[in-house]
Amino acid sequence: MASCILYQNDDSDITLLDIPRSIESAQGDLTKRIISSSPLEHPYPSVEPKSAKAKARLGVVSIEDLLLQKYVQLALNGLKERYKGEWCLPRVIGNPEIFAQGKKRKRKEMLSDEKCENDPESDKLKPGYLGSDFMQNNVYSSLFCNRNASSICTPTSSGLCARIPPHSTVLYGDITTTLETFTQSAPQFKVIILDPPWPNRSARRKSSYSISYSTTEVNTLLSSIPLDDHLAEDGLVAVWVTNKVGFRDILLQEGGLFDEWGIELVEEWVWLKVTVNGATICAIDSMWRKPYEILLVGRKKGSEGTGNGDVKRRVVVAVPDLHSRKPNLKALFKDMMGTEKYEALEIFARNLTAGWWAWGNEVLKFQTEEHWIDEPNL
Repeated sequence: MASCILYQNDDSDITLLDIPRSIESAQGDLTKRIISSSPLEHPYPSVEPKSAKAKARLGVVSIEDLLLQKYVQLALNGLKERYKGEWCLPRVIGNPEIFAQGKKRKRKEMLSDEKCENDPESDKLKPGYLGSDFMQNNVYSSLFCNRNASSICTPTSSGLCARIPPHSTVLYGDITTTLETFTQSAPQFKVIILDPPWPNRSARRKSSYSISYSTTEVNTLLSSIPLDDHLAEDGLVAVWVTNKVGFRDILLQEGGLFDEWGIELVEEWVWLKVTVNGATICAIDSMWRKPYEILLVGRKKGSEGTGNGDVKRRVVVAVPDLHSRKPNLKALFKDMMGTEKYEALEIFARNLTAGWWAWGNEVLKFQTEEHWIDEPNL
């Protein structure tokens, strides 16, 4: 299977990444392809305000934003000068439910021909893991460890098989109700990645979202996670943020979450979203819709590389996949850590990663068989 990194410059501060392949490669199983949406061929139609009154309501663009936009544009220009290949790899495109037809089987049948709950080397801390009662509400939680060197399957309430990658650990459930399990069971991690459910209007409109938080609720939720107790001495914490200034402030302001967790901002990664032709999905200087998302990377205070105030910036260019699906960052952190063997945790995860912990009430969202297809030759 081809690497998910299509291009990277010598300083590793400009990377072209394929999102579906990053998720596939992180599974530790090269025989599966994830089902994706069609790669974007053209930028989105402009939604910029046209009247002076509407523009005035958006306020003045800050110096920080102007500098960020200039940096991102220069990085994209440099990538286009040096890279002449495709901007994304071929995808398996389709509606997951279509691929699932004919694959749903009775639970009894699944248990008879899949390596599931009877695996002697798996470690379940609660009987009936992923049973119907468990999946239908979030007051139940379960911790599951796959200690095998290969993926195993376990049935879900939908009758589909969820694939658990090798040497991975799943803590399934709402963060609040599983906090005690995490505190008692989790080791210290070298890398902790969070993709918090920052509030937005579309999330509140969609019934598929099980929980919609306010800004205060998200702040309280994140503050309740004892990351400082589970972060290794030289560990990294990486947090996805939207482009709303207030969310960044929650993390970085004096007395904010980075201070609570005892970490200092050392890097800022910009995921720049482009089409198959390398055009940004909307104008870089767009005031309403931004073509990028930010990952803030902090290191434990007192570690090497902290205390000098320097913040390294990286640009990760990638063609978007399904709405809200983030790139898997294992390949990028592997280069940064200098090794594949380290403890890592992803909070609010929607996919699993071989060798990592995943925690949240959507950790199996894209792990069931309806989202995957056998295609071993790619």
